Amino acid sequence: MTETAELGHSAGSDRHGDDPGHAASTQRPGAWALVRGQIAHASRDAWRTPVSMVVTLGLPVLFLVISGLAAGASPGVAGDPMIQRLVPGAAVFAIAMAAFVMLAYSIALAAEQGVLKRLQGTPLPAWAYLIGRAGAAAWVAIAGTVLMVAVGILAYDLQITPRLLPAAALGLVVTILAFAALGFALAMLLRSAQAVMSAAMGSVVLLGFVSDMYGFSGDMPSGFAAIGWGLPLRHAVEVLALPLQVDASGSGIAWVSLAALLAWGVGGALAATWAIGREASRTGGQRAGRRSAARGGAFAYGSNRLAGMVWGQVRYANRGIWREPVFAGFALVMPAMFVVILPQVVGDPVIDGVAFSTSMVTGMLVFGLALTAYVALPEMVAVARDRGILKRLRGTPLPAWAYLTGRILSVFWITAITTVIVLAAGWLLYDATPATAGWPALILAILVGVACFASLGMTIAALVPNAETVPAVALATFLPLVFLSGIFPLGDTLPELIPAIAAWLPIAPLVDSVREAFATGRLLLRELTVVIAWTVLGVTVALARFRWQ
Repeated sequence: MTETAELGHSAGSDRHGDDPGHAASTQRPGAWALVRGQIAHASRDAWRTPVSMVVTLGLPVLFLVISGLAAGASPGVAGDPMIQRLVPGAAVFAIAMAAFVMLAYSIALAAEQGVLKRLQGTPLPAWAYLIGRAGAAAWVAIAGTVLMVAVGILAYDLQITPRLLPAAALGLVVTILAFAALGFALAMLLRSAQAVMSAAMGSVVLLGFVSDMYGFSGDMPSGFAAIGWGLPLRHAVEVLALPLQVDASGSGIAWVSLAALLAWGVGGALAATWAIGREASRTGGQRAGRRSAARGGAFAYGSNRLAGMVWGQVRYANRGIWREPVFAGFALVMPAMFVVILPQVVGDPVIDGVAFSTSMVTGMLVFGLALTAYVALPEMVAVARDRGILKRLRGTPLPAWAYLTGRILSVFWITAITTVIVLAAGWLLYDATPATAGWPALILAILVGVACFASLGMTIAALVPNAETVPAVALATFLPLVFLSGIFPLGDTLPELIPAIAAWLPIAPLVDSVREAFATGRLLLRELTVVIAWTVLGVTVALARFRWQ
């Protein structure tokens, strides 16, 4: 049963259940029955995709565990233990992932695949489908919040004040509503599922640093603090953190932040309404024509010369990336933004003999290449496979291997641009430049890293059965390694076992190789050997398991 058929079936069957006496009834279910059925359907759909649950709930839990280990019993706001601030931040992380990131992505994907359009031919109104998606996201957000509180109580002795629980519940409801409205707006404005995922995930992860979502206890520069207070994440943290203060007085309700969240929610709802009206006024033929032209470009550079065919596919792949300006900005700008913002937030301390800013420059070189090769590349290939493009290549003069080679080489091109931007930011702001003789070793380490993560990205495309799940799998395996592998220098705050394990995974050895090449110009042969071994493993699995249709 297709998704649209199942949706239409749930709209008609929810009211009467399995009673055959109602089989011929033409009475439509009421509004509440429609919404209830769609919430149940969307909830089942979410739990049938465990990878999305790993991304939505697993990442905040991982963040809470790591930050809790790093903070220990250190004091935070108002002298309370730091965990009293970390748990609200992790809860906001989970809420934003469920009610903003995954909700926006699911709606954009439904629009992209024509599900919303096909609803017009079923008894189910589009509004019931959308409310059902939002309701399911709300349940996941509530489950995530409960999970963060449970981890805080069981592992870190989080203290709860019972009389302030109503204030926390009010803040939770308003936060979910605000982020759901913003998720609707993002999905309706961008429409592309890939662009929505990149923009939503990137904004939550990046803006969390200036919104106190990660619980930085140091003094933040006034400019960044002002930016944080203008964002919904900061106010969400405040409305959930105030009821968890150990000696909080009064009602525990952060009225100003609550009002700010309501304003953001209303703004998101208005933006979504405007975008829906704009989309309804467009003709479908123009968009279909653009998509057909873009897909046709895959064959536009067919040639009898191998180099010409590969070069044509590189050009085509690059055009496809730049047609998604949000993703291009996410992949190119986000690493540089980390370089700009984080040293300002934490004060650029010296960690392990290296300035924090310099460590961020080298870390973001690895972050940028892995983001493009490991997250973006497999999704592009999986989408082409699901749409039948790879299968149709067999009826054209273009070999399938030339198509894939073009995409892999385009990753090297995007990585080169990202590298230039990150190095320029480090040089202009912190005078962080590679050693005079370090360029050859640095370039070699970056090239080896791109090859490694491109091969691992192709492995994901080979093993994951559909394009919808590929971004979730990639991000679920990528982001935890980012925090565990030294891309963000944490000093000696992690347990010894974590760096020992990370040393045999691909990111940490690559980070060490890039940092050593940047600082001294030397190649770390052991670390590069580990990266090359992962490359061989990725190529082997990808070749053995890749499917063309």
